Amino acid sequence: MGRLPPSTLLLDLGGVLVEFDFTRVGTRISRITGLEFEAVREAFRADGLAARYESGLLSDADFHAQICRRLGREIAWSDFADAWNSIFLRLPLVPEEVVAELASRAGLWLVSNTNRLHFDFVRERFPLLRHFRGYVLSHEVGAMKPDPRIFAAALERAAAPASDALFVDDLEVNVEAARGLGIDAFRFRDKEQFVAELRARGLL
Repeated sequence: MGRLPPSTLLLDLGGVLVEFDFTRVGTRISRITGLEFEAVREAFRADGLAARYESGLLSDADFHAQICRRLGREIAWSDFADAWNSIFLRLPLVPEEVVAELASRAGLWLVSNTNRLHFDFVRERFPLLRHFRGYVLSHEVGAMKPDPRIFAAALERAAAPASDALFVDDLEVNVEAARGLGIDAFRFRDKEQFVAELRARGLL
């Protein structure tokens, strides 16, 4: 007898369900400030600023203030938020009907390295998130993938053992971290491969 399909499906957000591109953010901020794109990129990357924000160590206001300070420019909050959220492309990577079908066969849980601004924006713009039973978000948990703590939080929220869960992410380091905890996992490459992997596990 073959293995039963997992009862719990843990899905990443950016790079699996929705597409993102930081170039869009950098370009918008460059236009607002008149600074070069690379200077803008470095302001977000230096000292792990964005990672600290997505780990819940900085508030929205603190993150905004630190970016303004690093760039030496005052950026209106509304302009900053619009630029920050422009990272997401308009169309989802996976059609909503596929997500809805998965939700009828397993408990869907989002496990994402994200921040409040981005998640509020995505939740409003992408209806496919309504099919999830819940969201396990790095800025709320206080840990980012591949930290084992965020996977532990996801399994606890889902009330599922690692052996009965499947995790999908676009980064191999996160996939390997999940496997190391006994969670079946695969790396997302495109919609066709995603569907094929899920069919092989009896979820579609």
